[in-house]
Amino acid sequence: PPRIALMGASMGGQGALRLSYKRPNIFPVVAAFFPAIDFQIRIEEGDKNLLSMYRDAEDARQDTATLHIHPLNWPRHQWFCCDPIDYRWHVSADRLRMKLFSLGVLHECDLETSAGGHTWEYVEHMAERAVGFVAESLEQERLRV
Repeated sequence: PPRIALMGASMGGQGALRLSYKRPNIFPVVAAFFPAIDFQIRIEEGDKNLLSMYRDAEDARQDTATLHIHPLNWPRHQWFCCDPIDYRWHVSADRLRMKLFSLGVLHECDLETSAGGHTWEYVEHMAERAVGFVAESLEQERLRV
């Protein structure tokens, strides 16, 4: 099958992770900037778009990236980052890191670099690392038998 990389920021970042966790053979490479892992909090805040997709916050929580990780079948290359001053999403990114570590799932993350919080300036600051990770990972996938 084709090997495709996914990359996204915020809700797009959690979506990229979630999709790669659900289909790791198709999407073996994923990178995410400040992924909105625990997006169910937006339902609690009244997000109308999410309320049209999920019955309630618990229904949304059951569909988060963290709960789609399979301990024996996961994307071979995953990288994510979140600025420590991103008060809204840093805790859930750290929770994802802890879950991956406890399952023995290989991953790379940077939850320490600070460069503007939940902003495009942060994405710009981290983009070279993310794109480098994706390029190197896709090359490794190309060489896989």
